[in-house]
Amino acid sequence: MTALIVGGDYIKQLEKIITDRGVLRIKHWTGRKPGDLKRTVPKGTALVVVLCDYLSHSLAKKIKCDADRLGLPVLYCRRSLGQFSEKLDELLESGAVVFGGAAVGECCGLCEKGIGLTN
Repeated sequence: MTALIVGGDYIKQLEKIITDRGVLRIKHWTGRKPGDLKRTVPKGTALVVVLCDYLSHSLAKKIKCDADRLGLPVLYCRRSLGQFSEKLDELLESGAVVFGGAAVGECCGLCEKGIGLTN
């Protein structure tokens, strides 16, 4: 399972927040390269995160259209750890985002975090 983060240069803290909630693979597009407008959303993507304050309007529109076409949930936020954590938790609690085939905390329960599924 993959999360795609679009925008931002330094996302290590955001990656940690997402991996703590069960996503093992994270792809990142900075949005600064002209070729980013030609890229496609990777297979297996379960969530698209758009960091609005580090992104051009044309790339934001392209990502929105691609996510709508693929039926993927999109989380729009600034590169703020508090806002990102809050919005991600809201998506997880509402059931809009499911990692590993089960909502977080509703998997096999074999690990200490309750996230036993790896894919």
